[in-house]
Amino acid sequence: MALKEKIKGQQQQNFANHGVESKEVSSNSEPELEMCTDLCFPLIYKNEEYYELAGTIYDAFLEKLNITTALTEEMIREVVLKHISEFSIPKSSIKNEIADFVIDNLLNYGPLSTIMRIAGSGLNDIIVNTKDYIDVIYDGKTIATPFRFRSEEDLKHIINRMLQSSNRKVDESSPIASAKLADGSRIEIQIPPVAANLDRDGKAGSYVTIRKFRDIPLLFESLVDSDMIDLKIAYFLLKAITGKLNIVVSGGTSSGKTTFLNAITRFIDEGDQLLTIEDTKEMKPQLPCHAIRSFETRPPNEEGAGEINIESLLRTALRSSPRRIIVGECRGPEIVTMLNAMNTGHPGSMTTIHADDTKEAIVRIENMFLEARPTANMTFVRSQIVSAVDLVVQIVRFPDGKRRIIKVSEPEKRIEENGVVSMLDIFEFERNKNVENPMDSSGSFKSISASTRSIEKMLHNGVTLDKRIFNNDYVVTKEMLVEELKAFHPERMCGWKANYMSEIIKSSYTTGGNLIERWPNLRK
Repeated sequence: MALKEKIKGQQQQNFANHGVESKEVSSNSEPELEMCTDLCFPLIYKNEEYYELAGTIYDAFLEKLNITTALTEEMIREVVLKHISEFSIPKSSIKNEIADFVIDNLLNYGPLSTIMRIAGSGLNDIIVNTKDYIDVIYDGKTIATPFRFRSEEDLKHIINRMLQSSNRKVDESSPIASAKLADGSRIEIQIPPVAANLDRDGKAGSYVTIRKFRDIPLLFESLVDSDMIDLKIAYFLLKAITGKLNIVVSGGTSSGKTTFLNAITRFIDEGDQLLTIEDTKEMKPQLPCHAIRSFETRPPNEEGAGEINIESLLRTALRSSPRRIIVGECRGPEIVTMLNAMNTGHPGSMTTIHADDTKEAIVRIENMFLEARPTANMTFVRSQIVSAVDLVVQIVRFPDGKRRIIKVSEPEKRIEENGVVSMLDIFEFERNKNVENPMDSSGSFKSISASTRSIEKMLHNGVTLDKRIFNNDYVVTKEMLVEELKAFHPERMCGWKANYMSEIIKSSYTTGGNLIERWPNLRK
């Protein structure tokens, strides 16, 4: 079964469970994901009459509401449905939609909760641009939706509700706030006067960005499954992690850097105590629980005191006996401490950088170092970087939403004529040039150069790699990769049994006979 067909079926089931109309699609056609998403939007948001009716019913319900005891969502739904029956509903199929509308606005995050529920695991981001415009990034593609808030006051009420769980607040004196929801999703909020766009009423409106994280972890096998990497690069990266190479993952926003990091943590030996440091906790390392410690920064309080930044956490981490350190993202002075850690007894450490090319990633590291240490000698800075960083992995999200590793490079111990650290490109993705369809991201992975530095360090850490892997004629088979994966069954990851993760993963990937059948090491 094709991936789009599988997603379409899951979506239609989700919407059917909530009384949403969905047009029948011929089994001979395979609609674009946007089309399915558009067809599956709730009717009350696509029809102004239904939307106003839902608002009227909600207002009337609030007037009658008199809660003296705690009620569950199920109990409230029963009361809401009775309340809805008092109104003349032009279409019986929208009763559940209106019930969802009432409950989501009463208990949850309004239309944002509706989006999270019906979009499911394909949802990447929700972007609120004033009360009138809500876009989503679904499966890597940005899609405009008919969802909206009834007023700026309703939007601000939901904003305050989202911030409560993190004990944060936002107002005109502090118009920017960062926090996270109970499910771990990251939220970023800006309100006027910082948010300067006008809504349809001509008033300045607030912005909300929600970065949604996967409930089901993306397994390394899925990277191959989705053509993010090929078998050869997958084999090389697995060896690189077990061989304790220091890795910088480079890419743009939403390119999949953190997701990729999560997937490759599976190959860290559980005896290597891993310590992760992030601004907002996003990583879910695929290791046993006893092998992971996670640190998270703390912003300053209302008086501007009490801040704990990444650099402070990194310093305390170095005194906490970690074997490997992962910094979710380096963007400032913490890069100095990170490089020192990589150079002094913490092999196999990793971080991410915002950059568009592996060479640019090194320049970015240089700039961050100099911002932190303006008087540092440039030769010293570059020697620190070259000795610390073993590999730079470049990830790109293409216009069609596909994410791919387009380059794997290692820094060389020489400087080019333009003063930039020379990079040895080991693997590269060669994209097809399709003039008729510029959105096409198909292509092939190529071996570019043979690495000696990486192989030597792997060998130093007890891992051997056949040098023939850098020959384009050398084939890495599925059986070779599966044999290596046998030592890293995903059931070792933290929460596998406690959260019934194995059942979730199996039910997700076995639909349509997909990943489980192709990767026998997952069968138990």
